[in-house]
Amino acid sequence: MIDLHMHILPGADDGARDLEESLQMAEAAVRAGTSAAAATPHGNLPGLRHNGWAEDCRRRLETLRQALAEREIRLRLVEGMEIYADGDVVEGLNTGRLITLNHTRYPLVEFDFEAEEEEIFCRMNSLLAAGYRPVLAHPERYRCVSWDPQCVYEWYRMGVVIQVNKGSLLGRFGRRVRAAANAILRHRLAALVASDAHGPLYRTPDLGEVRRLLDENFGDGCSPLLLEENPRRILEGRDVLWEEPIPFE
Repeated sequence: MIDLHMHILPGADDGARDLEESLQMAEAAVRAGTSAAAATPHGNLPGLRHNGWAEDCRRRLETLRQALAEREIRLRLVEGMEIYADGDVVEGLNTGRLITLNHTRYPLVEFDFEAEEEEIFCRMNSLLAAGYRPVLAHPERYRCVSWDPQCVYEWYRMGVVIQVNKGSLLGRFGRRVRAAANAILRHRLAALVASDAHGPLYRTPDLGEVRRLLDENFGDGCSPLLLEENPRRILEGRDVLWEEPIPFE
């Protein structure tokens, strides 16, 4: 499996607190069957909007890669960032201040959980117009989606890549979020599922449980598509496999 949303860099954000926790997260991911992951620390948040943030993340990533090699933990880590969407995202991407997934045209983008549908539409449209293929992180957790998941259908048709969190499908963020996540999958709108892991004990990188849930609830072909094929295509800079979406009534 390939996990494209993981807060594994040591001391970078609210994820792994230090190198030892990063290594524990990597070991848990490998035990569950994950072979590659994107290190996606929060970016563009207030206090992180400085020119040296990308370089700092790269230094932390290189330190972690060396430690993985020394421990013989076979997890391939690539660059990434969970980018908070505001007015300067395109400029930040164009200048290299913000990092896409594995140097592709795919940035992982998040919004405030209270963001309005129109705001998300406008930001996604700007990224698409600039030649990027935005991966929208955990839309099921946004209030506008939990009340009306039809908006995800519209973003999907624009060309936005939809990423659902494992914890949402497992009910870790409440019934309304879980219902929205299930609706996104039932209507064939999700391109990938990721852990959004923040630690070795809570919100972990273990994708095994959600893989079983996907296979049981959505068919045998679901987990290979959402946990392997599409994440691999994103890392390689190729188009994801799109399914014909089912409109909401």
